[in-house]
Amino acid sequence: MKNLLAYFLTTFITLTTITGCAPVRQRLGATLVPVETEIKLGEQFAAQIEEQETVLRDRSIQAYVRYIADQLIPYSQQDRPEIQYRITVLDNPKTVNAFAVPGGHLYVYTGLLLAAESEAEVAGVMAHEIGHIVGRHSANQMAASVGLDMLANIALGEDPDQLSALAANLGKASASAGFSRDDEREADKYGVKYSIAAGYDPRGLLTFFEKLQALEGRSRSGLESLMASHPATEERIKDIEKRIAKAGNPSGKDYQERFIRKTAALRARSR
Repeated sequence: MKNLLAYFLTTFITLTTITGCAPVRQRLGATLVPVETEIKLGEQFAAQIEEQETVLRDRSIQAYVRYIADQLIPYSQQDRPEIQYRITVLDNPKTVNAFAVPGGHLYVYTGLLLAAESEAEVAGVMAHEIGHIVGRHSANQMAASVGLDMLANIALGEDPDQLSALAANLGKASASAGFSRDDEREADKYGVKYSIAAGYDPRGLLTFFEKLQALEGRSRSGLESLMASHPATEERIKDIEKRIAKAGNPSGKDYQERFIRKTAALRARSR
C-alpha cells in the first residue's frame, strides 16, 4: 500500500514540476496534507516561530491588527469555513514582512506597520496572506517538496512524530517564502476580493506593492524580507490593477487617520 501511494505521489510531483499547474498542486496538497494535518502542522510551526521570534507585548497594537484581520476573515471563511485564524504581531521594526503558516496562523512584523501609510495597505497585505491560507499554498508546497516517505507516513496516519520532524525541517522560511507565480497571483486575487468585501480601498495592496517595486534593485532596504517572499513585479501590479478595474473601481476606505493614531506609540518608540 505504501509503495503504491509513493508511486502515485511520484507521478503527481513529476506532473507538478513539468507543468507548474496550480490545480495539480492543489490536488497533491489535498491528498497528502488533509485539513486536520494542515492545522496540526500549523500549531507546530506557530510554536517554533514564537519561540524564535519576539511577540510584541503592546496589547493595543495586537488588538488593532487583529481588528483589521477580523474585517477580512468572515469573507475568507466563505471560501474555507474550516479555518480559524490567529493573528500575532512580531516585534522587529527592521523586518518589513507578513507571512502565513498552514492552518490559519498569520504573522505581521512591526516593521511592516511602520512602513505602511494606511490601514488599507495593511489590510491589503493581510488579505493577500489570508489568500495563501485559503489557497492552501503552504500545504501544496510541502506536498511538492518534502520526502515521499515522510508524507506517506502522514497520509497513512503512521508515526505521528513525523509531524514534529516535518515542522522542524521546513521551518518558518519554507512556510512563508518560495511560492510559485500562480500562488502569488491567486493570493493577489483573494487580497483584492477580501479588501473590497471588507470595505477597504483595494488600492492599499496596490500602493504597498508599488513601494516594493520602487525599491527593487537596491542592495539593501527595509523591505528586503517582503520582497524576497513576494516579489513585486510589474506583471503582478498590472494584474492587481485589472482586478480592481474589473470589480468596478470601488473606492473603499483607507482609514489613514485611524491607522496613524493607532500606531502612534509604535512609531514614537522606533524613533
